[in-house]
Amino acid sequence: MLKKITIFLLLITGILVCSSVVHAGFGISPPYVKTSKPIFPGSQFEQKITLLRSSADDEMQAEITINAPEIESWINIRQGEVFDLPKDKLKVPMMVEVNVPDNAEIGDYKGYINIRIVPKKGVSGGGVAIALGARVDIELTITNETFIDFNVRKVEIPAFEELARPWSWKIFSMFFYRVKVLMNIENKGNVKTAPSKVHLDVYDISNKNLLASYEDTSIKKVEPFITKTVPASFATKLKAGQYWGKVKVYNENDIVYKDEIAFTIYSHGGLEGGTKLGIWPYLMMGGLILLNLIIILLLIKFKFWRFVFASLMIITWPLRYLWRKFLKQFAKIKKKFLRWVHEKSAGYKEKEDEPHKEKED
Repeated sequence: MLKKITIFLLLITGILVCSSVVHAGFGISPPYVKTSKPIFPGSQFEQKITLLRSSADDEMQAEITINAPEIESWINIRQGEVFDLPKDKLKVPMMVEVNVPDNAEIGDYKGYINIRIVPKKGVSGGGVAIALGARVDIELTITNETFIDFNVRKVEIPAFEELARPWSWKIFSMFFYRVKVLMNIENKGNVKTAPSKVHLDVYDISNKNLLASYEDTSIKKVEPFITKTVPASFATKLKAGQYWGKVKVYNENDIVYKDEIAFTIYSHGGLEGGTKLGIWPYLMMGGLILLNLIIILLLIKFKFWRFVFASLMIITWPLRYLWRKFLKQFAKIKKKFLRWVHEKSAGYKEKEDEPHKEKED
């Protein structure tokens, strides 16, 4: 009897231990796919589900099953229906993509995604071959109402450096020598949105003297339910040095974010890695050279230079007339001046010759 009781207790203990391993060994975050606001037909969004393991001693596989009869065709797992959970990796992301068709009917839709974790086939390990599972609930609301909402999660002003020639010329610097405010925007609405404007005041390092003020109203919009970094960009004439930037981010007339951020402008060559301008400056220079060549060729081929020359002659006629008048007057004045000089020199000469004549007499 005692032997049977001992076996029974050991069996119960083993079941409890295994049950504890199943529940504590695997988890997901968050356990749902849903948006904070209803979405439009034709919308697209994605959500990251993190698969969590308490132990990653073995290489495992995740097997995904979607159970959502009405909306199963809307759901896609970017990693596929079967993907690996590598050894020694406790956290593995799973991206759930939702593509709502344009003809989707207004209403609420529900379903769920089953995630089953099993040992990878063909891989031998010392772990326990127990399948672990979790469920991700899907809750979607389709609407035709517009919701605009966004959060500014983070703002920074990256360091940059002065440009070398020819990029420091004004025709290039107005496009490529710019202060940038990088904003991490979380779009919580169901339509594309962005800050209505970004205002930047730049102060010296003492944070007392205002040096420049800028404003950008052409911020790139962020897709619904996406978090993305977008820039506000300002052409500047600031020299190398350290500055304070006071940033204000607006949603219409409301300030939704403000901060004071220190940033540095380096002399050319002082920034490690340099300022990456990309291919655009070279394309712009090539375009300007090509445009000038085309203009010259057109002038030569169609003899536009004759019309240009005639136009210049007509436009400059008053100046040329005045110039000729000036030259004539100058010649007269010069002639009179030379005559005056000659008469003066002749008078001086006569005075010098008079004593000589008296002695001879």
